[in-house]
Amino acid sequence: MSSPTSPSDETIITKIKANRLDQIIQILEISFIFMICYSIITLVDAAFLELNLYNPLGDFLGDEGIGNLNGGHFEEIVRVTLIFNLLLFSVSLIFGLWMRRARDGWSFSQLGYTLKTPNYSFGSLVRRGLLLGFIVILVWYTLVTFVQFLLIGDLQEAIFMHHSFQSNGTLLDSHQLLAEYYFGFIEMGFIWPLSAGFFFFAYVHNSLKARFPFGIANLLATFFYVTYLAFFFMIPSRGKFDFIIPAIKDPMFWAMLMSFAVVLYISFSAFAETGSVVLPFLLNFVLNVGLTLFKSINSLLFNSSPELDYFWMIIPYLVVLTIIVIWYFLKREDFSTLRLGLGHIREIFTKKSRNEVSLRAALGIFGLFFTLSFIVPGFIEYIVSKRIGQPDLFSTELVSLVYALTYVVIIGLAIIVLTYEPTEVFDVLLVKMPDGIPIAQRLKLFQSDEVLISGFFTAISSVSKELDEDEKADLRSIKRGEREIILEDGVFTRIIALVDRDQNRIRQMMQDMLRKFESANSTALANWIGDVNAIPEAKTLVKEMGRLSIRFDIPNQTRLIGVLTVLLTPLMITLIGFI
Repeated sequence: MSSPTSPSDETIITKIKANRLDQIIQILEISFIFMICYSIITLVDAAFLELNLYNPLGDFLGDEGIGNLNGGHFEEIVRVTLIFNLLLFSVSLIFGLWMRRARDGWSFSQLGYTLKTPNYSFGSLVRRGLLLGFIVILVWYTLVTFVQFLLIGDLQEAIFMHHSFQSNGTLLDSHQLLAEYYFGFIEMGFIWPLSAGFFFFAYVHNSLKARFPFGIANLLATFFYVTYLAFFFMIPSRGKFDFIIPAIKDPMFWAMLMSFAVVLYISFSAFAETGSVVLPFLLNFVLNVGLTLFKSINSLLFNSSPELDYFWMIIPYLVVLTIIVIWYFLKREDFSTLRLGLGHIREIFTKKSRNEVSLRAALGIFGLFFTLSFIVPGFIEYIVSKRIGQPDLFSTELVSLVYALTYVVIIGLAIIVLTYEPTEVFDVLLVKMPDGIPIAQRLKLFQSDEVLISGFFTAISSVSKELDEDEKADLRSIKRGEREIILEDGVFTRIIALVDRDQNRIRQMMQDMLRKFESANSTALANWIGDVNAIPEAKTLVKEMGRLSIRFDIPNQTRLIGVLTVLLTPLMITLIGFI
C-alpha cells in the first residue's frame, strides 16, 4: 500500500509554514463559530422556556423520565444534541468550509468529504472503521471500569455500573431502555458523528493541520473536542458555571474525559491517515451503537435472570477483545492508525516541532479557545438561566449589558477573522520591457532559471495581447496552485511576483515602489543593454519588494461600518434594558 500522504505535484512552489499570527487567527475563527452556536442555543433555550415549547417535546417518548440524558429529561436531548449539533453542522458548513475553500483553496475532497481516497478504497475505510470502533469500545470499557473499581473497591459493582443500563442500582427495564436506544442509535450513532464529521474532522482538524505541526494539530483538535463533550454532554444542564466545580471533583469525570481523549485522538489520527470522514464516522458509530447494544443485552439478560453473577457482564467485552486479537493476526496493516497516532505523539517532543509550536504555546492557544468558546458564552447562559429561574436575581439592565458586551466580542472576532487576508510576496523578478531580459531577481520558490521565467511570461503576455482585438489587454495574473503570479508594468520595466493572492493593496505598493525606482533611474533604464550590475538600485528594489506582506485587508467602507456596528448596536441593546 502506498503512503497515506501523497507527494506534492508542485514544481514551481512549495508549502510555506504558517506564522504565529496565522495560528492565532485560526483559533479565533474556530472560537468564533463556537461562540455563535453557544450564544444562539442560549437564546433559543430561553425562548423555548418562556413559550413553554419543551412540554410537547417532552411527551415525544411517552412517560415522564423516559428520554434521559445524564439524569435530565428529553428537553436536554433537544437543546444539547439536536439544536447545538445542527448549529455546528450548518454554521461550520456555511462559514468554516467556505473559509477553507476561499482562504486555502481546498476542494471538498481535500476537506475529507469523499467515500474513498487515492490510497484507500471504500471497503478498506469501512473495514478500518469497524476495527477502530471495536478498539475504542475496549478502551472505554477498560478505563471507566478500572477507575470505578479503584473508587469503590468492588470489581463486580464496577462492572455492573458500566456494563449495563441502570439507575440507582436498579437495571432499566425494556420500556425504559427505549430512551437509551434512541440516544445510543440516533443521537450518538448518527447525529453526533455527522455533526462532528463536518465540524471537528473536516473543518477543525484540516484548518489546524494547515497551521500547526501535525502532532500539535491532533492534540489541539482532541482537546477542543473533549472540552465540547464535557460542556455539552457531561454537564448538559443550564447555568453550567454552577456545575463545573462539583464535576471536576468527581474522579469519574476525569476518567471519562481521559476515555474521550484516547478515543478522539485515535479518531483524529484515523482522519489524518486516510483523509476521509468515513473512518472517524464509522469509528464513533460503532463505539456508540456497540456500547448501546452490549449494555442493553446485559440489562435485559440480567433482568430476566437476576441470579446471575454480575461478573458475566464482561462477556461482550471479551468478545470484542477476541475479535481484535484475531483481526491483528489476519489484517495487521489495518492497525496502522494506532502506529500513526503514536508517531504524532513522539513528533510533539521533537526539536523541530518544539521550534514551531511548543507544548507550552499549545496550552496557551487552548486557553484562548476555552475562554472564547465556553467561558464568555457560558457566562451569558449562566445569567440567562438564573434570570429565567430567579427573575429577581439579575436585573434587566445587567442582562442587557451582558448581551451588549458579548455582541462586541462576537462582532470584533468576526471582523478580525473575515478581514484576515494574508498576502506575502515570495519571489520577485524585475525584467526589461519589452524584450523581457532579467535585470534583478529575488527567487525562493521558483525553481527555474530567471531567463526562462521572464521569457515564459513575456511570451504569454504577447499571446494575450494578440488574442485581444484592441491589442491593449495586458496579462495581469496567473493562478498556480494555492498562490498567484502577478505582473505589474512600468514604463521601462515589468515586475513578476509570486504572492499568496492577488490583492489591490499589494499591487499598489509594488506600483509605487516601481514608479519611484524608474523615476530615479530613467536614464540608466532607457540605455540599459544587459549589464546586471549597471543599476545597483534594482537589487535593492526586488529585495524590498520581497519583504512586502499584508495581513488584514479592510476597505475604508468596511472599517467604518464595523466601527459603527461595534459602537452603536451594543449601546442600543444596553439602553433597552435601562428604558
